[in-house]
Amino acid sequence: MPDRPLRHAVVAGGSIAGLLAARVLSRHFERVTLIEREALARTPEPRRAVPQGRHVHALLIRGRSVLEEFFPGLETQLRSQGAELLNAGRDIRWHHSGDWRIGYDSDLWALSMSRPLLESALAQRVRDLPNVIVRDGTRVEGLTSHGEGSVSGLHIGRPGDRSSAEDIEADLVVDAMGRGSTVPQWLATLGCAGPRAELLPTRVAYASCTFPRLDQDKRAVFITGAASKRAGAVFPIEGNRWLATMVSFFDEPTLQDHAALLDFAGSLGVPEIHDVVRAGGPLSRVAHHRFPGSLRRRYEALDRLPDGLIALGDAVCSFNPVYGQGMTVSALEAGALDRELARAASESGGLAADFGRRWFRAIKPVIDAAWDGLLLEDLRFPELAGHRPARIGPLQWYMDRVHRATHRSPPVADQFYRAVNFVDPPAKLFRPRILADVLCGGWAGSRPARHAAPELEA
Repeated sequence: MPDRPLRHAVVAGGSIAGLLAARVLSRHFERVTLIEREALARTPEPRRAVPQGRHVHALLIRGRSVLEEFFPGLETQLRSQGAELLNAGRDIRWHHSGDWRIGYDSDLWALSMSRPLLESALAQRVRDLPNVIVRDGTRVEGLTSHGEGSVSGLHIGRPGDRSSAEDIEADLVVDAMGRGSTVPQWLATLGCAGPRAELLPTRVAYASCTFPRLDQDKRAVFITGAASKRAGAVFPIEGNRWLATMVSFFDEPTLQDHAALLDFAGSLGVPEIHDVVRAGGPLSRVAHHRFPGSLRRRYEALDRLPDGLIALGDAVCSFNPVYGQGMTVSALEAGALDRELARAASESGGLAADFGRRWFRAIKPVIDAAWDGLLLEDLRFPELAGHRPARIGPLQWYMDRVHRATHRSPPVADQFYRAVNFVDPPAKLFRPRILADVLCGGWAGSRPARHAAPELEA
């Protein structure tokens, strides 16, 4: 089969992953069409189509750098709209495993903002691309094909309007329709099996609300714990507001109103989040979101992949949102797509029949790193004991000691932040200097528990 030309690419889904894919494709294809069922974001307001948008989102540090590469000047734009720049060691206060991670002056910087602010900025940047056409208010109805095992485009139409149905031809179709994508079911019409799905049923419930920032404090606060079924986060966002999210696991009650949210914050063991939500009256209703568990589709294991189709973002792997990995993994996948398309163009000037197989192999290491990280923490819950492989125990034992070392050691805390932010590979937590500090550095005496969040330490 001859290579497919780089003329027209279609992205199904206007999620953040879809917006990133459209940006990358615009660098390699003559034209790109983005299909989105709902209206694409135009203002930094929560959208019905993105129910998780009202809750705390973390754009990890590596993800921030990738976005700036594809959208130069994005950080300056977001900061002008109220996003806060946080020093990872100084401005992020994180209570975990009974104490606060030590404060220190870091060279790692993160952006803190609401998801709607980020999403609307990305959407406008994509709209402004001269070779990208956005067709929102349009639903993807199925895949089209000129022959078994090959995708030639999409069957689309406007919801509730049968007369609007049409087929749109494409040399490459990108599935960015998220966790609920029906592409795995549609593959059967092409004579291909769908990918095997793995579900880790860590049930999570979010309850969030915004509050006024009554002073100039901009430091984010996490309160978490190994296998704890309650957690909380407060982040500074645009509009001089705090966004507070309370997280409960499995059968913990859902918080229905502000009084319940305040009581929940008071149950977290240290008062920092409770103080924020108590100090000022709420600015919004309590928003809810339920997550049934992390879902991974093993496209890379398929014996046969249809030519002309790839997937990315939550359509491939949907992560427990507590760890804030989703947007950054999508950004790293966008970087991989840029490299794979450049490679294809240099080798043959088009897309070879095995491009899909090469694609899913290319993104596997990124997904593996994020997936293994969430397994390490989620498999501490007794409700998931049946999913726990024997190999995980020694890693959890070591990470328990890493967490404790971050209470006293800036080098260990810094390496931990670099790993969770995808700046360094997790293996660097095992390099000799860190290993010695983790296992031997605390022998001189235990540090007394803190009762207040740490200030910057020299």
